[in-house]
Parts: sequence; structure tokens; C-alpha cells
Amino acid sequence: MQKQMLSRFSPHGLVERAIKHPAIAILIILLATAAFAWRIPTLTFKTSIYDLIIEDLPATSHYEEFKTIFGSDEIIRIVIKSEGIYEESTFKKIEALSDAAAKIEGVRRVISLPEIKKAIDFTGKWDLTHFSDVMKPVELFKENLFSDDGKTTVLTLVLSNDADPDMVIAAVNQLIDSSPKTLSLYQIGMPLVSQALAQLTQKDFFRLPPITFILIGVVLLCLYRKLFYVILPLLCVTFALVWNFGLMAIAGIPLSILTMIVPVFLIAVGTAYCLHIVTEYRNQVHSAKDSNAAAIATYDIITFPTILAVLTTVVGLGSLLISRITAIQAFAISACLGIISFLIILLTLMPAVMSLLPMPKKKSRRNTAGFTVLDRIVDGIATIDLNYQKITFPVIGILVLFCIVGIFKIPVESNPVGYFKEDTEVSQNFHDIYQHLSGSFPVNVTMGSDTEEYFQQVENIIKIDNMQKYIDTLPGIDKTISFADYLKLVNYASNQFNPEYYRLPEEAWELRMLINSYKMMLGEDMLNRFMTPDFSQANILLLTHISSSRDFLNAKEKILLHAGNTFSKEIHWNVTGFGMVISESSHQITSGQVKSLSITMIIVFGIMFLLFLSSKVGLIAIVPNLFPIVINFGIMGWFGVELSMFTSLIASIAIGLAVDDTIHYLVRYNREFRKDLNDRRALKETLRHIGRPIIFTTLTISIGFSILAMSSFKPTAIFGTMMAITMFSALVGDLILLPSLLLHVELVTLWDLIRLKLGKDPGFGIPLFNGLSRTQIHYIIMAGTLKKIPAGEVLFHKGEPSDSMCAIISGAMDVVEPENDDEKIMEHGIYKQINQAGEGDVLGEMGLLRGVPRSATVIATEPCDYLEINLKMIKRLQWLYPPTANRFFMNLMTILCDRIEAVTNNFACESIVDDLTGWYNRRGFINILETEIHRSRRYQEHLTLCLMGIDLEVSDKRMSFEIKDRNFRLIGQTLSALIRKSDYLGRLDAETFALLMPQTSAPKAEPVCNRLRTLLLRKKLDADGIRMDVVLSIVGFDHQSKETALQMLNRSRKQIEDKT
Repeated sequence: MQKQMLSRFSPHGLVERAIKHPAIAILIILLATAAFAWRIPTLTFKTSIYDLIIEDLPATSHYEEFKTIFGSDEIIRIVIKSEGIYEESTFKKIEALSDAAAKIEGVRRVISLPEIKKAIDFTGKWDLTHFSDVMKPVELFKENLFSDDGKTTVLTLVLSNDADPDMVIAAVNQLIDSSPKTLSLYQIGMPLVSQALAQLTQKDFFRLPPITFILIGVVLLCLYRKLFYVILPLLCVTFALVWNFGLMAIAGIPLSILTMIVPVFLIAVGTAYCLHIVTEYRNQVHSAKDSNAAAIATYDIITFPTILAVLTTVVGLGSLLISRITAIQAFAISACLGIISFLIILLTLMPAVMSLLPMPKKKSRRNTAGFTVLDRIVDGIATIDLNYQKITFPVIGILVLFCIVGIFKIPVESNPVGYFKEDTEVSQNFHDIYQHLSGSFPVNVTMGSDTEEYFQQVENIIKIDNMQKYIDTLPGIDKTISFADYLKLVNYASNQFNPEYYRLPEEAWELRMLINSYKMMLGEDMLNRFMTPDFSQANILLLTHISSSRDFLNAKEKILLHAGNTFSKEIHWNVTGFGMVISESSHQITSGQVKSLSITMIIVFGIMFLLFLSSKVGLIAIVPNLFPIVINFGIMGWFGVELSMFTSLIASIAIGLAVDDTIHYLVRYNREFRKDLNDRRALKETLRHIGRPIIFTTLTISIGFSILAMSSFKPTAIFGTMMAITMFSALVGDLILLPSLLLHVELVTLWDLIRLKLGKDPGFGIPLFNGLSRTQIHYIIMAGTLKKIPAGEVLFHKGEPSDSMCAIISGAMDVVEPENDDEKIMEHGIYKQINQAGEGDVLGEMGLLRGVPRSATVIATEPCDYLEINLKMIKRLQWLYPPTANRFFMNLMTILCDRIEAVTNNFACESIVDDLTGWYNRRGFINILETEIHRSRRYQEHLTLCLMGIDLEVSDKRMSFEIKDRNFRLIGQTLSALIRKSDYLGRLDAETFALLMPQTSAPKAEPVCNRLRTLLLRKKLDADGIRMDVVLSIVGFDHQSKETALQMLNRSRKQIEDKT
């Protein structure tokens, strides 16, 4: 029952039922697709730059802790350009914009020139000229709130922790749209970068998949020239996409930066799977009687490699799950769901539709120009593989070394602004703002002490200022702002804006007064942004135009190094901010890449080992799949392509896809090679069958990914381009490197050799392997050695020490008992044959188990191949694989039991004496009777046969068998004492005795027989309660007749039957 259930739900079972009941299969797929389509409207978009971070990093927890203490550091800067920002009309417009911005929901505070004027002009009577003069000495606002030329200012919107950035951006856009035309405005900041990223990826999501779909449809039409060969793969792709989106909606996986790549990935990869199946179907349809038979034949060949290809692709994608970046994990899950959905559709919908396709009216001739060119290309590749390895290996080796050098040049980078092309608005605004003001990407340097009110001491405030002076010298840092800067401003304002007082206080009492003025003038909120209430921690805000993770980390390293070397150990330092979190996350990509690649390689090796039961094949499969990865990373290094979250996906995806073609090649090559073990012929035939589909699939996948190069989002464009390059590199690996390697490494295993010699699997040809799985048999075979012996050679001699046994794979051997020096037995034939052994038979098992001298000599009568297994290896097998060893010994016991039974039967057949009476048994008596008949006929002598049917009845039924045997033995002894020496006695069966009297006629024999009967009846038997009856039949032999021994015996037995 369990086997039936497993068979029904096995891949072959699904295919068979789909072909047998196509309408039902199609209906089920349609209903499932409709159910998934119904869930698609619930699928959500969640595209944000915040998807690029690793949530469990220390840098992330430090950033979250910072926001808890000092509030959100997210800012949006509205840049305002005019002819002069201090002109009356312009300033009023700027003030109106500032007031409107402050009312936007989610904006905690607006820092602007109008707000500063309100804070320091208590009377509100200053004219703008005076205000401008007051602002000129304030370094805090230079390149922060206004430009040196007085034509550019900025409104800095500090967002609250719970703000919705998209709503704030939309409100600011409305503000900009309604602003006076005399002002030039734009907004910039990390939220803007995140939103622009979302818009670009969403745009690509709705634009690129349809283009990919159409282009691949055109390619399929060019390849196959028939519409249904185009519609069928695209139909499967469409259904798989619906399933994928439906499953994402059910699983709650949103469409994000990376998951938006999945549709293009599924279209390209899914079409590649379909290509292998359609190509095989086109091969089968010409020899099949109908479409059903063609579909069955196709899937008999293609099901296993397709499942294995999907498995390796899932393994490659699944290895990305170890990434700590949520977006990469989401991509891996959604892509795996899509690939598994595609497999189900390939095993159900596709065979069902194939079984309904009309048969071609006539056999299509595959000699079109396209096929001719492709055939020539494949034949050329085969020629290169067979004859030009001395050129290809060095060229590939040099290329690999060149790329390995390039790998060490790869920059590990995440640059949110660099993700956009230079002509995009967000990129232009990012680079424009720091030309006149300071950058829009904030970084925060926190310094703290375990002592409360630490920063209410003048010397510690000076430490803040000193650190700012150092940070201002670092590249990419446009402005530093801290509590010390605002303290200078308050001191400046408190002393009637005398430029001499734009400095830090010098006395403690002066500091305390300025802190109180700070709170009154600027408010608690502005104080809390830069200082904790207990004055134990301070924050230095860095306004930067840094967008590169490498630059962020370099700045952090320099800041912490300077802090450690310059300041006392009592101060704790940290550099944080969203840019730092992204940077730290991006630099985890390298270690994640190594881990995912390692896991993928190990699993691929394991799959290949289990598939071919050969570590050599596992290693060979890895080499051509590592080749495109090395090429990819090498090109990235030499051309300065950054290893980012996007490009880090390439290796795992490429391995999963490249292994697909490797599997198809190895499975086909293995099938061809096993036919005659001719590797060169196998290579040619494999390329002729597999070369074209591999080229087609590579072309299709490359076209699919190359569409991504059209993306406005640079990471997606680079990802698509590099994937196309990697897939073409994989093509070189599979069609040139892999075949060439197979010619130099023996792919055939001991299993294959044994199967080839036996003509069937060892499990069916050798009784020793009965009931063992292929893997278990492989373990035993690997414990042995395959050897050859020519005809006439002695395998082993009688009396030799032994600790091994052998199983005959091909040929025949004789087991013999020599009568003299067995080295001359073949020359003179002086031996007794004990047994013959052929294919599958086992010899020497007693020597293996007991280690005793050989009990016979074994000679090869034909050239033989045999598998030798010694006890040491079996003991090792018993330790490593106990179940296999146990089954092996059980089979060995079965063989020994069979042999004991055979010997017993032989002895029984050869014996001529009855064990109970010591007389001749039936076989022996018939031989004697036959001999005497010949003698009687030759010498014309009398011959008489007397049969005695003796019936013993025992009253004690429980002891009947034992009593009868004892009395039959007594009867035999009695008769033996009464007959002549020339007479013969025999026991034909349990109760029938025979007396053969040569040279005696029947009349003379009759009184003798009657007398014997009387004596038997009078004989005292060896038990009480026993009754005996004796029936006689006496027949004579006519020496002139042609009667045989059996005929005479039957004639006598009939007389007894008549009397009873």
C-alpha cells in the first residue's frame, strides 16, 4: 500500500497520470492557477533602501540605540535658490515655505534662516541687512543654512521617529509645486534616495518582464519555426509566474528591490527548462506512434535530469538564505517558490498538453539553415574537445589565472546614490547641494562618559570642539554641528552679537548661564538633539556628501583612531547613522558570499556523488561550474564593478543554472559511455544530442538577463549584464572544459564495469547482492577489486591459505579435485570435476569466512573477469555500514545454505543403500536388477523377482513411526540371515521389500518365498500391540523378452496391488 502511494505521487507517477488523463490534469492546474491569481491583488510593494541593512548587526543596534537617545537623524533638505536670500520679498517667501513645512505631519522640527531669526530677534524689528550682518560670523550656519554667495539657503526638515517618509516627501512636493516661480527648489535626503529607488524598481517591474517575455517568444519562434512549440513554453512560464506571485502573497513576501528580479529570472530559467523538454519531444515525436507515446518517451528520458536541474537551482538559490540581509532572503524564498512551481507545471501541464498535440503530418527534416549552422558549431566544438586540448587547457588556464588576480581587485561597495544613473534627478540633486552648501547624508559621532554632567565642564566641551576640528579635515565631510556650535551661537547672541564672543565659554559659571539661555532661546528639543538630559553623552552631527560604503567606513576608522589616540579612555566613542549601517551590512556580503558558495559547492558535489556514486564525477562537475564564477568575479575586479547586494547574487544563481546543463551533459554522457566504454564516441554523441539544447538554453537565459541591462536602476542593469556574461562563460565550461576533463578522468565506476560485463545490474546478476540497494552494492563493490584471468589459468590451488572470495562477472570456471600435481591437470586432464561456475556465481566463500586452506582447485575454462573481496575490507564495511554488511552476510549464508542443500540432494541421488536396513535402496536395486536382466538375457539363465509388501499396524499411534523403523530394521536383519549369498535384497519404499534370485526359476523360488513369509509372521516383534501382514508377488523373467527392469518391477508390484 505504501509503495503504491509513493508510486502515485512520484514524479513519474504524476507524469503518467497527466498523460493518461490530460483533461483532468489541465483542469486541476487551471483551478490552482485561478486560486493563486485570486490572491495576487493582496501582493504588496515594499521597496526601500532600508531593505539593504542587516538587522542583527551591532551597527544596527547601535543606530537604533542612538535614535532612542537623540531622536531620528533622518532629514529632508529643501534647497532654495534665488538672486538673494536676504531680499525682503525672497525672505518672506522662504519664511512662508518654512512655516508650511513645519506643519507637515511627521516633521519634528524645521531648521531654517527664518526660524533662526525668530530665535535670536526677540523684538522682531531687525531688517534683513542687519540680520545678514549678524549671520556672517556664525560658522554654524555657513554652508549649513546659507551659501557664501548669499543666493542659496536650505530648509532642514528633521523627521520624527514614526514619520512616514513617503507622505512627507509628497507634502514637500506639493509645497515645491505651489512655491513662487522666482525661487528654484528641490528636495534631497536619504528618504528621497529610498523613494527614487522604489520608483525605478517598480517601473522596471512593469516594463522589463513583458519585454523579456516577447523577446524570448521571438527567439523560440526562430528556433522551432512552429507556433505550438512557442506557445507551450510561454504558457508554462505564465502559469508559473501566477503561481509565484500568488505564493508570495500567501507567504506575505512583498515585491522589493530584489524580488522584482524574480519574474525575469523565472521567464529566462523556466524557458530554458522547457527547451530541453521540447527538444527531446521533437526527437521522439518522429518515431512514436502517437502523441501519448511521444510524451511518455520524452519524460522517460527527461524527467530525472529536469528534477535534478531544478534541485541544483534551488540549492544555489537556497544557499542565499544564510545571508543576513532580509532582501536577499526574500529573493531566495520567492525564487525557490517560483522554480518549484515551475517543476510541478512541467510534470503535469506540459505532458498533458503534449499528449493532446497533433502528430506531424510528415517527418520534419532538420536540415534547415539554422540547424545546419548549429550542427556545424557543435561538430566544431567536438573537434576542439577531442583534438585541441593542448591549446584549450593552457588558454583556459591563463584566463582563469588572469581572473583570479582580478578577484582580489573587487571593491566591496554599497552606494545608494551610485545606484542611479547620472542623469536621474536624485543623483543630480545629491551632487548639487554640496556645491553650495553641505551634503544631505548625515552621520553621527557620539561621545559619552559614565559620569553625569560630564559635559557641563568647560574642558569637556572643548573636547567636542577639538574633535569637530579634526573631523572637518576628513574628505567628504562638509559640515559638523554639535552642542558646542550652538553654545557659541548662544554666547554670541547673549553678548549683543559681538563677533568676539562667538566662542565657547571659559568659566564654569559662564557655561551654566549659557546652557540656561540655550534652553530658552533654542528650546529643549534642539538641546536634546545634541546632548542627553544628564549631560553624559553628546552627539556631533556630520553633514556629508559620502554615499560610498567604503568611504563611510574609512571615515569611521579615522575618527575612532583619532579619538583613541587623542582623548582620554574615559570617553566612549561611536560612529553611527543609516549610512554606516548600510556600509557595515555591505561588508558582510563578502563572508556571506564565501559561505553560500561553499555550501552550494558541497551540496552540488554531494548530489553528483549520489547520482554517479563517484567522487571523481563530483569534482569534475564542480570545475566547469566554478569556471564561470571565476570569470564573473575576475571581470568585476578588472573593470571595477562593485560587489554589492545585487552582484553578490550572481554566483549562487549562476551555479544553480550552470549545473543544470552540466547534469544534462553528464547524464547523457554516462548513458553513451556505458554502451561500449568508448569515451571519444560518447563525447561526440553527447554533444550531438545535448549541445544544441545547451546552446539554446544559454542563449535564452542570457537574453532574459540581458533585458535587465535596460533598467534605469544601475545595480539591476549591472546584474543583468554580468549574468549574461557568466552564462556564456558557463557554456564554455560545459561544452569545452567539461568534455575535455572527462577524456582525462575515468568516469566509469567499478559498478559500471560489472554491469557492462554482466549485461545487467549487479543486484540482479549476483546472488551475493540480492536485496541490496544500488548504494549498498556500491559500498561492497568499492571494497573489492576487479581482476582478469585468462582461460587455462588456475585461480587458486587446493590447500592454499585464503582470506578472500570472488564473484564471477564474466566467463566460466571449473571447480576440480586433482589426482596429482594440479599444475599438470589441464595438460593431462587428470582431475575430477566437482562443479562448474559461471556469471554471478561466488567461489571461495569458506576461505573468506574461516581462513582455512582452499578445499579445491579452481580453473578458468574461459577468459574471466571476477570481483575479489577480502575479509579485511568486509570487516571495515561492517564498521562503516553495519546494515549493508549484515545483509551481505545474510546473502552469504543463503548461498552456503543453497550449496549444502544441493550437496545433500546430490548425495541422496548418488546413494544406493537404504540407511535403515543396509540393503539396496530403490535406485541401487534397479541398477542390480538391470544388470541381472542383461546377464539372464545373455546367458539364458532364470531370474526371479519376489516383492514382499509388509504392513505393520501399531496400537500406540504416538510411537508408530519409531516402532515401525525399529521393527523394519529387525525384519531386514532376519531376511539377510535367511537368503543365499547370490541373492539380492532391496527396500523399494517404506513397506515394500524386494528379493532378487539369480539363476532361479519362479516355481523354485515360490516355496522359498512362502517359507520366508511364514518365518516373518512367526517372528517376535520388538513391541507389544503390533500386528504384521505380509503379501507376496513372485514373477520370473523371460530371457527372450525385451522387458526392462522397471517394467518387471511394475509387473510384480501390480500383483501385490491385486492381492491387497
